[in-house]
Amino acid sequence: MRILFTGSSGPKSGATVASVVASHHHVSGVDLQPGPHTSHACDITAIDDWQPLLDGVDAVVHFAALHAPHRQSHDASAFNELNVETTERLLDASRLAGAKRFVLASTTSVYGRAMRPPYANGNRRAVWVTEQLQPEAEDIYDQTKLQAEALCRSASGNGFSAVALRFSRCFPEPLPLQTIYRLYRGVDARDVGQAVLRALDMEIDGFDVFNISGEPPFAESDCEALLTDAPSVISARVPALARAFAARGWPLPQSIDRVYATDKAKTELGFAAQFGWESLFASPA
Repeated sequence: MRILFTGSSGPKSGATVASVVASHHHVSGVDLQPGPHTSHACDITAIDDWQPLLDGVDAVVHFAALHAPHRQSHDASAFNELNVETTERLLDASRLAGAKRFVLASTTSVYGRAMRPPYANGNRRAVWVTEQLQPEAEDIYDQTKLQAEALCRSASGNGFSAVALRFSRCFPEPLPLQTIYRLYRGVDARDVGQAVLRALDMEIDGFDVFNISGEPPFAESDCEALLTDAPSVISARVPALARAFAARGWPLPQSIDRVYATDKAKTELGFAAQFGWESLFASPA
């Protein structure tokens, strides 16, 4: 399969995901910065004619975007230009060029305020985040990603389908934090790459959306205890991690406020994260 991949040099996840996809398909990358899988180094917001890049392309993987940290350096118009307007032009051009599949890199951040634990009637518990949870955007990043998803939904049909992958945190962070996040709100970029491969190959007629995150060791029934006494749940569910933290003198988090559930991705995409918290430790303590 011939793939056009935007954001193919992205340092946070794009380059890694592009590499995974390129191990199975022919990838032609587009990014502002050069990279191993970037064939066209340019600003995609300035591309007026996508057709030469889309000639012979079977599917598009769209990772290029402004992210949450860019809120400090870019205004709302820049977010709209790249995350929404450019996505719309690329969708239109992809359909016109005869591409059959469009995979959008979205984010679990779109759930926004809906992930804030409910406290009504004394019901204090972490939020079990499935695709059924109605997003409540908190900022321009969330808003523009939801708009991009809506564009994909509207463009789908008549032989053209789109998949939005809402993936969780997958960038370098301090090891203790990244390890804990891998339990409930983080994912390895290599696993995101596998999810993209699944999304390219799945049978779908229209549009769908999936949470992509590390495999949570928790059950929905743990949500109350996760919010009020996370160490006890972690010690019971992931004793090896609790021991690893104790050996290093790292404290466990006292509270976990949400868990990204991946059941739909497992069932319908056949996705299962392979790089859990253990993969973050190069050697035992």
